[in-house]
Amino acid sequence: MAQGTAVSDAPRSEAGEGAAPDVITGDPLWDDWTVPPRVPAVPELHLDGFDGPIDLLFDLAERQRIDLGRISIADLATQFVAALTRLAAHVPIERRADWVVMASRLVLLRSQLLFPASPEVAAEAERDAAAELHRLDELVFLRAAAVWLQARPQLGIDVFARPQPAPAHEGGYVALMEACLVVLRGRAGRPEMAPSYRPSLPAVWRVPDALARIRTLLAAHPAGGALNQFLPPLAPGEHDHWLKARAAVASTLVAGLELSRDGTACLAQEAAFGPIHMTAAACQPAPAGPITERVAVPA
Repeated sequence: MAQGTAVSDAPRSEAGEGAAPDVITGDPLWDDWTVPPRVPAVPELHLDGFDGPIDLLFDLAERQRIDLGRISIADLATQFVAALTRLAAHVPIERRADWVVMASRLVLLRSQLLFPASPEVAAEAERDAAAELHRLDELVFLRAAAVWLQARPQLGIDVFARPQPAPAHEGGYVALMEACLVVLRGRAGRPEMAPSYRPSLPAVWRVPDALARIRTLLAAHPAGGALNQFLPPLAPGEHDHWLKARAAVASTLVAGLELSRDGTACLAQEAAFGPIHMTAAACQPAPAGPITERVAVPA
């Protein structure tokens, strides 16, 4: 590709460089004698999607940096032929040959977008086109069916169905007499209800019982004492002694935490896994033995 700027071949006046030319060509590029003539390196194109020199368009097209589908081959050929005719008398033939090669390559690249590259590609394009046409036909059919269904009377809006007749009651007078007999007999004459399973709850010490006992003992002994001094009395030989004793310890601890949260009592523990002391409103360790009622708690 030839590059550079050629020396102007425009006619000059013998009077000097600044004088007006003797021959008027009708081209402002050569007739403007006040500005030195400058021949463009390549033709300028003004197309849809591109405005610039043809060599830049050719470079962008080869690197696939521009959409050639928007460029019209007719406009490209028309503008190129006009520029080639306009500069034919002032541009060497070898440079114009380079321009023709670039324009031919551009037309070839643009034509490849219109025609398939191989018979396999053409067959695949035909199959894709047939599938697309079939899809469009199905879409038209579905739209027509939707319009037809929309135009039909709709049940519950335009038309209403006839109500179904009520089913006839079977049994007659005999069934009526049996029902009256059951009503007259009352609950005793009704069939027995199926027994429901109700698990028996063990009689253990619960949190409400522990709350009431702690409040009573703290009201009588504000200094409080160890947590096991608030446990209820349990007989050693009682049935489920171990279960009741552990339930009493857990309920008493939960009740003490509830009272401590409410600000009624205060729990204190000097060491980890040590005895827990409960007092009334003041967080101070209680002296040993203010409450004489105790119970033995299993380890």
